[in-house]
Amino acid sequence: MLCAIFFVFQVETSDELGRYLVAVRDLSPGELVLTEKPIVFAPKTMPDPEAQMPCVGCYKPVFTDVGERCAKCGWPVCSGNCPGLTDPRHHGVECEILSARPECVLDEMADYYRHDALLPLRCILLQKTEPEKWKCIMQMQSHMECRTPGSEAYDEANEFIVEYLLENFIKKLDKSVKDKYLPEVSKDLIHKICGIIDTNALEIRLPDGSELQALYANTCILEHSCIPNTKHTFNHSTEDKSDLYRITVKVVVPVMKDQHITTMYSHALWGTQARRQHLKDTKYFSCKCPRCSDPSELGTFVSTMKCFGDGTNPCNGIHLPEDPLDDETDWACSECPVKVNNSQINMLISQMGEEVDNVLMMGGSVTMLENLLCRLSMFLHPNHYHLYSLKHSLVQLYGRQPSYMSEEILDKKIKMCRDLIQITITLDPGNARLSLYSSVLQHELHSALILKAKKVNSNGTFKTVEEIMPLAIEAKTCIESALEVLKDDLEETSGRRLYDVIKESQKEFEKFCKEKNLSL
Repeated sequence: MLCAIFFVFQVETSDELGRYLVAVRDLSPGELVLTEKPIVFAPKTMPDPEAQMPCVGCYKPVFTDVGERCAKCGWPVCSGNCPGLTDPRHHGVECEILSARPECVLDEMADYYRHDALLPLRCILLQKTEPEKWKCIMQMQSHMECRTPGSEAYDEANEFIVEYLLENFIKKLDKSVKDKYLPEVSKDLIHKICGIIDTNALEIRLPDGSELQALYANTCILEHSCIPNTKHTFNHSTEDKSDLYRITVKVVVPVMKDQHITTMYSHALWGTQARRQHLKDTKYFSCKCPRCSDPSELGTFVSTMKCFGDGTNPCNGIHLPEDPLDDETDWACSECPVKVNNSQINMLISQMGEEVDNVLMMGGSVTMLENLLCRLSMFLHPNHYHLYSLKHSLVQLYGRQPSYMSEEILDKKIKMCRDLIQITITLDPGNARLSLYSSVLQHELHSALILKAKKVNSNGTFKTVEEIMPLAIEAKTCIESALEVLKDDLEETSGRRLYDVIKESQKEFEKFCKEKNLSL
């Protein structure tokens, strides 16, 4: 059922971390840590379920109002002939339970067909269909001590999953069906399964835009770190359908013997406060990794604010948390005695984050992005993660619109790209989490360098080979780096599309070098 390369790690246990993996020898980038098939998987609800839902057999998005329905249970499907409808790993077994509510509806579909309830149901069905997998799931951490009645996690699971499954399906089952598939099922059991899923499940983005959640026996033991030393990928396309969604975990930076093998359960471009709060809310632990413990976040200052002095005297200092592992810490200035309490910092950062999100969601123009960047730069360190987001969008617009092609703009773009690349490499040296961000930045830097090389000088003359050469050398390094960091993302649709775009740029670059007789 499960496959893992156990000779590179051993499982250890502590009161603080629970189970975790430790390297039994020195490991080099690219080495395989483990690979295994999922125990169980199921589709997630799509972003706009009133418009589209995933087929319960193959997970392709289907139009909610006009799509076909499973002939037995009535759930949306891509086709009545979808092979997954009878496959026990997909819809085959759950259909027996879901058909306890035979009627179909066309109104309020998102409430009627709750796809997030399918993974808990598929887990519970394993107790009879595959007892070994069920036993494995029940050994996983659920953190039920934190999910007590009245807590947000408990109440949300109770309303949208537990009561939904019990009232609509399980309580309506014939005794023979219940005895066959669900001999032991209770409110407490479903709550525990919800806790196990929230704590351990991984998300799998499918090429067509839908997402799955899956549980893996060994991968779930991987410890979190905000500077992870592994990267995982999923098998989306395989001739052997039983191998679908196999996970592969590889080392991305050198790991020494006895060092913990880690992954990341948060966003690498969030600041420490945001990451730690997210991990507390979803994984029920307080991260104490080297990045979280460092007020400057490895010298990147991605959470840092500027100091405004004491109201009478200006200050050029920056505010850093005195103890980043303390949720109530004060933020002290590096130059003057002024301190700001944590709640004020959080309020300001949250407000700014909403502004950034709104502009990006609107597909902000250069003017909108520049105006917000200028305003927020008055309060934030130049490397702050809110400014990173704005700059990452800007560098994809500079040099691609006629009014933003001047040498001054290109120089501005080149500097932005170099600065963002340095932050990205520092926060994610192995491209475990930010490979797409990094590839885009390298590609945009390449493009800006070549545009600058093609620019006519201010005196009207064309650039000489000697002037072009340093730009071309750096551009070559950038385009090669842009492709290299995507090597593990080619199964992802976004990774493959970006790779193809960059390959075209590489061909154009080689053509340019040939025309200019550049020997690099």
